[in-house]
Amino acid sequence: MTTPCYACPVCQQPLTLNQKSWRCSQNHSFDEHKKGYINLLLAQNKRSKAPGDDPEMVIRRRRFLEAGFYQPLAETIASRLQASLPTSSQIWDAGCGEGYYTALCQRQNPTATFYGLDISKPAIAAACQHKGIYWCVASSSRPPYLEHSFDAIISIFSRVDADAFHRVLKPGGIIGMATPDQDHLMALRENIYDSVRPYDTQKHQQYFDDRFTLIDDHRLEIDLNLSTNQAILDLLGMTPHAHRLPNSTREKLAQLPSLQDKACFKIYWLQKQAE
Repeated sequence: MTTPCYACPVCQQPLTLNQKSWRCSQNHSFDEHKKGYINLLLAQNKRSKAPGDDPEMVIRRRRFLEAGFYQPLAETIASRLQASLPTSSQIWDAGCGEGYYTALCQRQNPTATFYGLDISKPAIAAACQHKGIYWCVASSSRPPYLEHSFDAIISIFSRVDADAFHRVLKPGGIIGMATPDQDHLMALRENIYDSVRPYDTQKHQQYFDDRFTLIDDHRLEIDLNLSTNQAILDLLGMTPHAHRLPNSTREKLAQLPSLQDKACFKIYWLQKQAE
């Protein structure tokens, strides 16, 4: 692994590790957690006491993803990174959750250095089961990394901030962004809502301005055979729909024994223009 590219969230100077403490030249210090991650989310940048996914959501996501339902998506992204980047690349997973996609990409790109960041402390604590990755609690809008550090950024169903991504991405670096396509999880949504509207995909490319060039976009479909109620509820728990369900709908879904559905993704690849 290369020298870490962490920047102090207070003064933006480089951070270096001395035993179990990360410190900058201005003597701002951040202790490394016993699990191996670093918390660089400043209190004034929190919108709530415990931002991001809670422990139950992390458990549901981990269980669903480790069952392999979305593995084709992870492999598609990992293969593109492998084909597009030099072997010694630095890659940041922005909004990495419990680290499933980060870890799979690392296994397929073992000579690259990976960084995983999420605003949820429970998610990063869970991600630490995957070794050899720099895990960090922080906001993707204020990534605590040095300028021009990364050859690639991946963002899978996560917040995108063009200014932040531009700052930490090298000129010519690439961004891989995965989002729901308009008909994503239609069967699940039909069990939740009386009327199902397509997801708005027009906004995806508007996340980025003319400092980035779209080099590719494509659709990926995955057939989902959810043969247990737990798998259905785990999938639900990964989506925004889980936060706004009436009790009657929750009870209905809790009785659903199985579900045939289709995950439909849009995957965009963009490149930062040379400066």
